[in-house]
Amino acid sequence: MKGPSLRYRLTSFLRRTCWPVIPITAAIIMVGVILQWSVDPDLQLPSGHVLRVGVLSFCAFAAVAWSAKHWRNPAFLFYAGALVLLILVLFVGRATNHSRRWIDVAAGFKLQPSEFMKLALILTLSRWFADHPRPSKLEHIWKPGLLAAVPAFLILIEPDLGTALVFAPLFLSMVWLAGLPWRSFRWLLLIPLLIAPAGWLVIQDYQKERILTWYHQDELTQEQLVDGGFHLWHSKMAVGSGGVTGLGWGEGPQNRLDRLPERHNDFVFPVLAEEFGFIGSTLFLLLYASLGFSLLAFAGRYRDPFTRMTLAGIGVHFLVHLCLNVGVTLGVWPTTGLPLPMVSFGGSSMIISGLAVGAAVAVGAERAPLFSAKAFEA
Repeated sequence: MKGPSLRYRLTSFLRRTCWPVIPITAAIIMVGVILQWSVDPDLQLPSGHVLRVGVLSFCAFAAVAWSAKHWRNPAFLFYAGALVLLILVLFVGRATNHSRRWIDVAAGFKLQPSEFMKLALILTLSRWFADHPRPSKLEHIWKPGLLAAVPAFLILIEPDLGTALVFAPLFLSMVWLAGLPWRSFRWLLLIPLLIAPAGWLVIQDYQKERILTWYHQDELTQEQLVDGGFHLWHSKMAVGSGGVTGLGWGEGPQNRLDRLPERHNDFVFPVLAEEFGFIGSTLFLLLYASLGFSLLAFAGRYRDPFTRMTLAGIGVHFLVHLCLNVGVTLGVWPTTGLPLPMVSFGGSSMIISGLAVGAAVAVGAERAPLFSAKAFEA
């Protein structure tokens, strides 16, 4: 007997999973190519970024082909591997701009272990909360809290404050989704606020300077504007000069005159705002946010805890990066080095973005266990 056609199997697969993330992701990647093209000094097609897009696409297809059980079962193994890399980078990592964040691999490719830990933590927390009873007290989450705190600490001492901060909202959202009652969850919000001032004693001097510059950003002297406030000042200049409709692709002066530092990476959003204006920026923000909120919306449709939390965790991952990256360029947060996934120029970030989107599609296509009592919890 002839089996189902390829078209039928593909349609059935997409019907079961969170398929809208596929065209949304493709649109975000296209925006990234356009921006990286504009950033190029000679307005040439950015072959390096296109190569990374190819790697992202390969990783996404490979992740989709990797079934849900293959994402769930080795979750702790993924975590252990990423943790080993985080420890390794402290000893053999390349020292760049006061920190050790990358491991040289081959042919000029640099591996950033902290990027891989983000996805590993999402899978590990999803597996943990799926395999254990719903937490009802704070003492029920100290082990998953340790799973998040250890890599965050290792990243903090690289030092990489921006990436370390990502782990806090990611962990909090996963705990909330796991069902921790509000009477306990509120302490997870309050305690960090109370102890945050103590962090001033352990952060690096250049990080303190960035925080002070951010706090006094409207009172900076001319000397400060060409020193610690240089990034933020030119970022806000680029965003403001874009107006309503922008100056046109490849026509932004902050971009073309090389006045905007790190415009291919952490400060890519001001390039968009300068050249496509308020309208283009708003449409992009809505597009990117729709990726995260689509995953959150689809997460609510699944009764299997691992599937639900993995989709939601990946959605939060993209939303947190959007808020932090764009917020830094607008002066909402102190300047930190954090890329905008699938838009910024970065190999490790592109790989993890492809794996994350592919994992979401693969896990979302898996049916919940029919006889798992855990799968029917509200």
